[in-house]
Amino acid sequence: MNRAVIVVRTANRPEILNRCVAAAVEGCGIAREAHWVVLDDSSPDHQLPNREIAQFWKGFGLRLTYVDKTVEEKIADSLPGATFRRFFARLVARLSSCRSGRGRNLGLLTGLSLNPDMLFFVDDDMVHRHEGNCFLHWCANIQRADSFVAAPRKLGISDMTYLDRLVAVLNRDDWGQFVSDVAISADPESWYSPSNPLWKRGDDGSDGAPATPNEAEILSGGLLALCGKGMQWLPFPSGYNEDVNWSFLQSTFHGTALLKVSGVHAQHLPPSVAHPKGEAIMAEVVGTAITRAIRQIKPCGERSMSTLADRLPDVLGVELRREVFLFLDVERAIHFRARMCTDDVHAGGTLLKIESTLVDVAERLKSVDTGQLAGEWLDDLATRRQMFLALRRNERVQLQISRVLFDASV
Repeated sequence: MNRAVIVVRTANRPEILNRCVAAAVEGCGIAREAHWVVLDDSSPDHQLPNREIAQFWKGFGLRLTYVDKTVEEKIADSLPGATFRRFFARLVARLSSCRSGRGRNLGLLTGLSLNPDMLFFVDDDMVHRHEGNCFLHWCANIQRADSFVAAPRKLGISDMTYLDRLVAVLNRDDWGQFVSDVAISADPESWYSPSNPLWKRGDDGSDGAPATPNEAEILSGGLLALCGKGMQWLPFPSGYNEDVNWSFLQSTFHGTALLKVSGVHAQHLPPSVAHPKGEAIMAEVVGTAITRAIRQIKPCGERSMSTLADRLPDVLGVELRREVFLFLDVERAIHFRARMCTDDVHAGGTLLKIESTLVDVAERLKSVDTGQLAGEWLDDLATRRQMFLALRRNERVQLQISRVLFDASV
């Protein structure tokens, strides 16, 4: 059986973290024998229950390392020299308001330091099932000579941008059942059911069908498997779509196969979709535009960076203008619903609050200098590649990271 490391990123929802681990280990030898790394970006009041969950599963027999800010700082302090410490800090840096969204490089560095045959990334709101076919077993047992990245075909709540989710909900007459002043809400009676407008529909192919991989262009990272050793992995780039853009760039730079596996059972079950602040919406919009631009440019091989440098500013400008039109669709949906709920002060106030944030983002989007934005993103991408490779190539760095993880798991 291949040795596996499973990295789980979580923040401020311990009951969801516990559900994620419980679902994975139930009936799955790969999950039970893996080394788990739980990256906790929770606020202090949620860290204690997460630590208790980690201790429970360690008592259950899992090899598990709980990594909070303190352990992260211990890793940084253990590295040999100020240069490596600076590289590490740059790669794993996250916004204090949304730390978990940019923690993938910490998962990559910690997970790879344990030298696994298979590295799994699992978001805490993914529920992995084992009826019929098990994605973890499929990845561990497939016979491929090359490195690959794989993801299951996910069921449950669709992966969509916040703006697309908002339009999908507001276009329904029962929108008020789902939209509150703080979130596209997890109504317990309807959120995890086909009545939810964000529920993924269609034949899932999981009932007795064989697990079948299909070559994909881009994979998202709710549940992701990396197979292959050596120095071929890229760090995740900056931006809201870091997992999506990473899979595209990984395939582009190294020819890594991207496999979407149908016939396995994994569900995306977030407890709610919070209304993000303007900064987070702006990052999401820019990340989506970068993804669309890269798909159009289709860079290839060693000249990928020069190809992106030549073409990204112009193509990105076109894609960002497309996003401005999406804001118009959202604005129309909000105005239509506002006219329909003149007697509902609370609903009207919720819509005004959302609209105010979106108007601010739309104005900021119009003033973006796409040449500067593209240049900064590409410079950051190149810098991250160099830093990540330096950390990965240094045996002492890798040893120190693994030692801190081992100490934290005891």
